[in-house]
This record gives sequence, C-alpha cells and structure tokens, in this order.
Amino acid sequence: MANRLVAADASPLIGLAAAGAFDVLHSLFGQVTVTTTVRDEVLAGGELPGARELTNAVEDRWVTIVRTRIDTIKFADLDAGEASTLTLAVQHGGPSLVLMDEPFGRSCAREHGLAVIGLAGVLLAAREARLVQSIRPYFALLERSNFRLSNEIVRAVLAQAGE
Repeated sequence: MANRLVAADASPLIGLAAAGAFDVLHSLFGQVTVTTTVRDEVLAGGELPGARELTNAVEDRWVTIVRTRIDTIKFADLDAGEASTLTLAVQHGGPSLVLMDEPFGRSCAREHGLAVIGLAGVLLAAREARLVQSIRPYFALLERSNFRLSNEIVRAVLAQAGE
C-alpha cells in the first residue's frame, strides 16, 4: 500500500533476530521505520540479537531511522521505545502498521486506530506468505534464546498456522 508506514518497536526486532527471521520484515513489508529511541534500545544490546541485523538493514536502506518527539501525554504509561513508535505512527496521519509485543502498548495502538501486529503475528504472516515453511522452529529458537513469548500466544499462532 502506498504511503503505509510500518513502525517497529524493539521487541519484535530483537525477537525476529533471535529466531533468525529478521529478513522476513523486508520480504513482508518492504520498508520498515524505527525511531532513534528504538534504534538505541536495540543497539544497546551490543552483540545481542538485533543489533547487527538492524545495523545491516539500515545500511541496506530497508530500515529507516527517524527522530520523533514522544507524546508524553498520550503515552505516559509506556516505555520510551513504545511511546516513540506510537507517536510516530499517530503523527504519520496515513495508514500505519505498528509492530509491537507489549500488551498495553498494543492496546494504546488500537485506541488510536492503528493496526498492530506482534512478533508471533509477523511469523504467522511469513508462513501465510510462504516465506517460511513452518514457524514452529522459530518459536523453538526463541525459547532457547530466552525470549519471552506466552505459551498461550505460541499455541494459538501454531494452531492458526495448522502446525
């Protein structure tokens, strides 16, 4: 969709990197936008999952980094990365998709009329787009890397994928 903003919070980026599936973002969405706050959160991990992948994606120009002022009134109860991501999407004014895992942040996104999808949803979309044959191995990698994703969500997404 022309002019659609895909704005990512840190958690889906880190999780996709931990699962070895970071590049599905490019395949699914083309361009992804990340705030400087989110970039700093991901890069703060140094050698942890997400830092190298995000740096490479920025160099390859399919991830764009933008500076935004956080709307501290609308998003006071969120962490800085989540608040900056939602501020960016709200200020965009056009169609937006927010990539976010945190339940309260997802709720805030919906309250502002934003479409939202989390890490598990991105993996499911990759499966549905036939970018991956199975998402079960990605969930296994996430578990081994100690990435927290509720068993309930994993079961629901695997069932939806027919796995």
